[in-house]
Amino acid sequence: WVGMISFGAIYYMVPKLWNRERLYSLRLVTWHFWLATLGIVVYAAVMWVSGIMQGLMWREYDEQGFLVYSFAETVAAMHPYYVMRAVGGAMYLAGAVIMTWNITMTILGYQREEESMPDSIPALQPAQ
Repeated sequence: WVGMISFGAIYYMVPKLWNRERLYSLRLVTWHFWLATLGIVVYAAVMWVSGIMQGLMWREYDEQGFLVYSFAETVAAMHPYYVMRAVGGAMYLAGAVIMTWNITMTILGYQREEESMPDSIPALQPAQ
């Protein structure tokens, strides 16, 4: 949440601080948003599931009161979740790299030729 708020603040402030008409590319902003959003959702969901799994493994006792799974077994069982966490983190990082490129090009004064975004989206207008 804090990361997305920070990204939004940077996207808002940079053109104003460097007296630019707009950002270098609004399409790159969209790519950044979706990569960061999907990346953080994957990251958080996988960590939540792996935490539940690890907690359940640590609670498993045999009839003599000993742990069924050793610590090393719980870590080994979490390996696929670590891989998925890395995928989510890489998506988030890719979005941040795109943002860095977009902000750098904005500061340098470049503007990409794109269709401008509409002032209002018809689907969100009240029915008539």
